[in-house]
Amino acid sequence: MKIIDMRFNNTMIQELIGKQFNKFCHDPFEFTNSVTQIVGLYIGDEIYSLTNKQEVVDYFGNTDDIAVLKLCKSENSEIKSALKDVNMISTPVNETIVSVKIVNENQKVSIKNRETYDIWLTRAIIISTGEREISFEKDTVPFSEEIIIQRGYNLVDKCSDKNGFLEGWDEDYIPECIRDVIEIK
Repeated sequence: MKIIDMRFNNTMIQELIGKQFNKFCHDPFEFTNSVTQIVGLYIGDEIYSLTNKQEVVDYFGNTDDIAVLKLCKSENSEIKSALKDVNMISTPVNETIVSVKIVNENQKVSIKNRETYDIWLTRAIIISTGEREISFEKDTVPFSEEIIIQRGYNLVDKCSDKNGFLEGWDEDYIPECIRDVIEIK
């Protein structure tokens, strides 16, 4: 069985608790509340890049370009649009982070009743300031570099439907998908 783990580092997430979430920078919304490849998170004195960029990954037996959601410390100069001639906008938050929810997804595939792939990925990060939540979710299309941004309450309930992963497989394949929500306070 092949095991692939593309989840966030929870230790880095723990460091965000109690810090001021100053703002986030992203492409302007045109027709949807999604942006391409990158969001800049300005938290405390640090800058983080939340990216969803294509990488070559063995994704259930096919080596292909799959978008992988990552969170890394960054520099301000690295927070720039992936699109040509697009200026990013800043959305102010100016509130203290009280908790962060990480929505991880475990995708498994069995071929002819033999478990062959066990893939973990982070589907979304939801930052709570106590007053509201802001979520950043990886698009469900494996190669899509879109990040969906939502603001409001109970956003874990508004994440995409995990059952979409179960559709479209050949009859020899048995897909399984579960979600695990980790709350860090």
